[in-house]
Amino acid sequence: MKRGQDVPDSRSKAVRIASSHLITSCATAAAIILFVALGSQVVPAAFDGLQVQAHDNALSVAFILNIAIILFGWRRSKDLKEALDAYDKAERLAERNANTDPATGLANRRELMSALELSLAAKSSGVLLLLDLDHFKRVNDLHGHLAGDKLLKIVADALVDEAPADSCCARIGGDEFAILLDGASAKEAEKVAQGILSRLSKPVDLGTVRVFVSASIGLSQVRKLQKEEDVLRESDFALYAAKRAGRNCFAWFDPELERELTDRVQLEEDIRSGIENGEFVPFFQPLIDLTSRELVGFEALARWRSPTRGFLEAETFIEAAEKTGLIGPLTISVVEQALKEARDWPPHLKIAINVSPVQFRDPQLAQHIMKVVTEAGFPAHRLEVEITEASLLEDREQVLATIGSLKNVGISISLDDFGTGYASLSQVNTLPIDRIKIDKSFISTIVKSEQTAAIVNTITSLGHTLNVPITAEGIESEQVRNELGKYGCAEGQGYLFGRPLSADTVRTFLDMKERNDGRESPSESEEEARPKIRRSW
Repeated sequence: MKRGQDVPDSRSKAVRIASSHLITSCATAAAIILFVALGSQVVPAAFDGLQVQAHDNALSVAFILNIAIILFGWRRSKDLKEALDAYDKAERLAERNANTDPATGLANRRELMSALELSLAAKSSGVLLLLDLDHFKRVNDLHGHLAGDKLLKIVADALVDEAPADSCCARIGGDEFAILLDGASAKEAEKVAQGILSRLSKPVDLGTVRVFVSASIGLSQVRKLQKEEDVLRESDFALYAAKRAGRNCFAWFDPELERELTDRVQLEEDIRSGIENGEFVPFFQPLIDLTSRELVGFEALARWRSPTRGFLEAETFIEAAEKTGLIGPLTISVVEQALKEARDWPPHLKIAINVSPVQFRDPQLAQHIMKVVTEAGFPAHRLEVEITEASLLEDREQVLATIGSLKNVGISISLDDFGTGYASLSQVNTLPIDRIKIDKSFISTIVKSEQTAAIVNTITSLGHTLNVPITAEGIESEQVRNELGKYGCAEGQGYLFGRPLSADTVRTFLDMKERNDGRESPSESEEEARPKIRRSW
């Protein structure tokens, strides 16, 4: 039975009990009146020793039956009264449970929304304060759920102490709380928020352990003509702003923030549907041997052919995909397409793919990549997986295990964007990497800055010492390429050699290279591909 049907059924049951009790009470009262009337005739006759006639016998029988009815009615009325009292008690308990959070004793979400509805109906001003504990899951994971429940009760007590007596303090789910400050000004609301933050900044004693917690708080004004859901949503946006500002602080709702978050949510939904519809495709940027000037491979880069947003580069969607956990399926989809496309290319050409640091949280990452390689029929030794220095901030042991599994099947590993992250020279010496890629921010200024040139020289010298080849990213001029030649960089990529290209364009270009370069009349497809990719480097 649906929850909405419980209330009417319960009320009808109460009405039936009350009706039965009333009818029984009335019947018993009538029986008592009749008892008195009959008794006034039967009892005197019995005491006077009068001859009882047939009519008197009937009165005597009726009198006795009336006594039985009175006794039965009294007992029945008593039972019904007890049932009605029990129902009233259960009704009060159910109502209290329906509006109270059992873990903290605060109001629950239902009661908060009712209080907010009343406040809006009265057209009174106020502030809704939404609070979320920072890293509460860590307390549960480290100390158990009993400690977590105790912490929630302590937080609830702090809210009650800091908020005015007439406020509605509620726990609305998980580690999320709310306070409705009816009639409060912005200054008064900020005072309450600051008091809560100060209270929670102190160590919390959970009995066996002491923990340090903090909270993020979102504030929104309760305004006329709003709906309850709108006020709660605005507080939620403000809470997000507080978390983005570094947590352990409060923030007010900002309409601009709402537009930003709405756009972001829509972007995330579009990414999800884009993965399902195959809108993310690989584009390929040439990798060139700087000594022989020969093409040695391509780096596969994700591009989004969105029917509503147009053609987008990775910078516009990678961060959103990482934060929503969609980066894994997105990357695997693009890699799968890239490897199926490249498996029939000349066997000396390699494919380099990027792996986000977020993906290293998945202990099955190596298995996912190896499965794609196997299903695509792509030789593992032609695949190079690029990891960034930020990946080393994840679980180092898991990262090393993933790298080891990939190398065991012949896949090579390169350290991408070197110089911009957290890896030190000593760390590089201990990592099982096959290549170092210098970030383009250094390459683009190498001819303008002696300091940058010195850094590039140091990195290339390190590579020579460790016998690890160096690739330079972002080469856009002959001058930069000639400068890199002095340092012994092995490979390079950048707009000097070609921008990222579609699979069709690369296929056309590779077909061109297999034909006779001296042919006088190039085909139409060759002419179309010529300005997009250089035929020699």
